[in-house]
Amino acid sequence: MPKPPGDAARRLLEAGASLARERGCGAVAVRETCRRARVNLGLFHYHFKSREAFLRRVLDEVYRDFFSRLTLSAEGGGTPPERLRRALRSIARFARERRRLLTGLLRDGMNGERQAAAFVAQNFPRHLPLMIALHEEGIRRGDFRRLPAPFFLSFCMGAINAPGILLTLLEDHRARRPLGRSLAALEDELLSDQAIEARLDMLLAALSTPRRRA
Repeated sequence: MPKPPGDAARRLLEAGASLARERGCGAVAVRETCRRARVNLGLFHYHFKSREAFLRRVLDEVYRDFFSRLTLSAEGGGTPPERLRRALRSIARFARERRRLLTGLLRDGMNGERQAAAFVAQNFPRHLPLMIALHEEGIRRGDFRRLPAPFFLSFCMGAINAPGILLTLLEDHRARRPLGRSLAALEDELLSDQAIEARLDMLLAALSTPRRRA
């Protein structure tokens, strides 16, 4: 467990997280991070030694925040569908806030970037079992149809994460009026709270057993 950061280290981590959120992991450069944090380069190397160690710490803190939100959402009272909806809502809102970071991780992982792959391998096994457990509890109660875990996870994560990834890619390629809409209008249609709730309605209806959907 890393030590609680001091003031300079905390400012650096916040600046790094801000850059990653705005532009993705690849944009987390040491000098710009130091400028944002108003910390000199020597202190950066004193606290973190290297860009790779620093980025790993930034990602760990981002994931810790995500996992805390997800756990709180999933462990409250209610039926499995209610708890799954809260958990998926938490994931969707986090993915909306961190869509550039997540898209960058996906891109880096597909390009064979070891740090991105190591981050996914270390952290994803923590939250995916929580999702599977909610699904299995719902199956036992008769709330959810029986599906293989990989199918269930890919179905949920595709519905939740794909819109943000799509929008980020369109922005990065400076798409002009995709589907006849401005990017701002498309963002509202894909990522607003209303859009998230509509996707959750459709997703949970598809997961429910036929008798529960009637």
